[in-house]
Amino acid sequence: MNPDEKSQKRATDVIAAYGAEQSAWPEAERAATLDALQSSDELRQILSEEASLDSLLQHSARVATLDATQVAQQIARGLPQQLTLSQRLSRWLEVVAESLSSDVWKPALAASLTLSAGIAVGSTTYEPVEDWSQAEQYSFTVVGEEYSDES
Repeated sequence: MNPDEKSQKRATDVIAAYGAEQSAWPEAERAATLDALQSSDELRQILSEEASLDSLLQHSARVATLDATQVAQQIARGLPQQLTLSQRLSRWLEVVAESLSSDVWKPALAASLTLSAGIAVGSTTYEPVEDWSQAEQYSFTVVGEEYSDES
C-alpha cells in the first residue's frame, strides 16, 4: 500500500469515526485529512455522505424531558397498594358473602351446630361421680417408689 492510499484510508477512517464536521476531527489528523480530501474525489463523496448523515442525526435528535410528578405517578401505579382496614374488611365480607351464596356451607353448618349443641349440653350437665384425688395420690406414690427402687 503506497503512502497516498494509506492517507486516504486514514482520512476515510477519521471521517467515518468523527463525522463530516472538521472541528470534531483530532487536531493531529486534521491537516492530513484535509490534504487527502483535496486530492481524492472518492473521499469528497464519502465526506458528502457523512455530512448528510450528520444532518439527519442532528434533526432527529430528541431531548428527553422528564416530568417528576408523572414519573412518580407511573411508579406508584405499578406498585401494589397497601389496603386500609376498611378495604380489607370489605374484601373479606365479599368473600364470605360469595361463599354463603352457594349451598355448600349448609351441611357443614348443620353438623357444626349439632356438635356445638352436644358439647354445650354435655359440659353443663357433667358432674363427677367419684373423688379422683385419692387415685392421683396413689399413682404419684407408686411412681415415686419405682424411681427410688431403681436408684
